[in-house]
Amino acid sequence: MRSASRIDRAWLPPAETRVEHVYDPASRAVRASRIESSGGLTLTASPVPPDPVLAGRLLADAAVLAGLPREQEGTATRLRFAGIAFDFAAIAAAACEGRTEMPAIDLLASLPRETARSLDRLAPATLALPSGRHQRLTYRDDGTVVAAVKLQELFGLAETPRIGGRGTPVVFELLAPNGRPVQTTRDLSGFWERTYPEVRRELRARYPRHPWPEDPWTAPPTRRVKPR
Repeated sequence: MRSASRIDRAWLPPAETRVEHVYDPASRAVRASRIESSGGLTLTASPVPPDPVLAGRLLADAAVLAGLPREQEGTATRLRFAGIAFDFAAIAAAACEGRTEMPAIDLLASLPRETARSLDRLAPATLALPSGRHQRLTYRDDGTVVAAVKLQELFGLAETPRIGGRGTPVVFELLAPNGRPVQTTRDLSGFWERTYPEVRRELRARYPRHPWPEDPWTAPPTRRVKPR
């Protein structure tokens, strides 16, 4: 700038005042400013409390634009497996209504009670094991249902459990005592009959303190090592 001249405010057209609402991704909140301008030139800008109605709409739009939160993807996959439709835009709008800061959006909490019961029946979150423990199920986008379970916890379970209205067999990731997978199967009966003897020989030598019965069909399930 080589030269400048002072502008007297009286020379400008009459000022206009408006309140602008903007969603701030950094703070995950809506900020509002009262702006005084004239001829497209901002004269003053000062923060004011946001309007909850307008703020809620901006939050809902931002939530839809960002997409389903990662921590909710598992629930969404369960819903799709169960054949239960959900409208994320409507859920986001309800969660953000009257708010000025982005809330946590919980798909399960948004479901009507009867729908939640249907979800638990058609796509349960956990599977009861013969050992007495409940193992969380993982629902995948390809329609499979996976349970990672230590092999000894399934002793006595002859047939693969089936999930949902289509009777989808659970895919077991069978784990060694150290928690590492040794076999993946959806045919538990076939595993006990054909594959278990070989797995037993290998793991029995590596983990002698754990039970490795010759007859897994009638052996008691357990998570514990053999008593000394």
